[in-house]
Amino acid sequence: MHVALIVDEERLAHEQATLNRMCIGLIGDGIQITRIVPETLGTEALGAGEKRVALASRVATEMTVLPWMRRDRAHRIADQMDKGPPDVIYAIGDRAWKLGVDLARSIDRPLALDVWSAAQLRRLPRGRAAAAVYGYIAPTQPILDALRRRIDENLTYLVPMGIAIPPKPRAILSDPDRSISLAILGGGRDVPAYRALLAGLSRVVRTTSQIQAFLELSGPNEHEIWRHANRLELLHNVSALTDAAQHRNLLTYCDVVLLPEQYGELRSLMLDAMAFGIPVLANDDAFLDMLIDGDTAVVVDPADAETWARKISWVLGDPDEARALGRRGRDWVAGRHRSTDQINRLIEVFHRIGRGGAIPFETGGGKN
Repeated sequence: MHVALIVDEERLAHEQATLNRMCIGLIGDGIQITRIVPETLGTEALGAGEKRVALASRVATEMTVLPWMRRDRAHRIADQMDKGPPDVIYAIGDRAWKLGVDLARSIDRPLALDVWSAAQLRRLPRGRAAAAVYGYIAPTQPILDALRRRIDENLTYLVPMGIAIPPKPRAILSDPDRSISLAILGGGRDVPAYRALLAGLSRVVRTTSQIQAFLELSGPNEHEIWRHANRLELLHNVSALTDAAQHRNLLTYCDVVLLPEQYGELRSLMLDAMAFGIPVLANDDAFLDMLIDGDTAVVVDPADAETWARKISWVLGDPDEARALGRRGRDWVAGRHRSTDQINRLIEVFHRIGRGGAIPFETGGGKN
């Protein structure tokens, strides 16, 4: 089977390592891959990971073009496929969706869309564009359920995001008298959510001064969030990172991960942290079914300063329970988010929609 894999700039920036691993796994199982990637990135921007997927041919193209150029772009891409037309097109990322629709209609091939966040549920193709889509792939059961409230459930599939499971967990909070490292991850969109978390953190720092927090700052509100940290006199305890995905190795050595926002976005970085046994404290997010309060994570609800302070203090004050919480999260991820399982499910989806059918396999239900 030949699959055209379209990935846009945003998904490559945040998930390149995960996407490379998925691509390599598909090739290892006999799937021919043609990668269609943004021409603006170039080989250098794609980095060392590009060498690992050299067995897959690559077509570079514009991800955004004027409306009257979309048909010509699709024809150019089809002409560059040295393995011939694909059996299935798989599009990952909002801009990749649009290109996927154009290519699918141009060469009359079925299209599968990766719906990785709750926000994308509001941007599903409609009308003629929707007719090209033979499959919508969701990474969590709640996102799948939400999809099925909007479209025919026979077009939907559950394929949990896959990661590499490390052989053993990290030794978190092993010497809290020396230093405690926290990772605060998010898109910087919900300023009140960040204010609440940072206010809670400032209370904890008064009694636990050895805390060092790595704060992911990106998006339109990064300066406002940083100014708020300054007003709380947290700058001695906080370091800013523009893109946490570029510091994956550093952040998976942290003792605790904090997620202030509720955007229904599944990131492999969070799964990686859980796989290393790092406890996660998160604002309540109904779309992330791996965050089960008191079992696999700590859900901060209500997500106000007082509750954040209390929950952070509880985790830091009881290292044994924090490690137990991290192990339970690790077990959940190891049981449901292995790369091999993701690849096997993707292959089944590709074969089903490639045959022109839209018959979903069993997905299981809810939180197990």
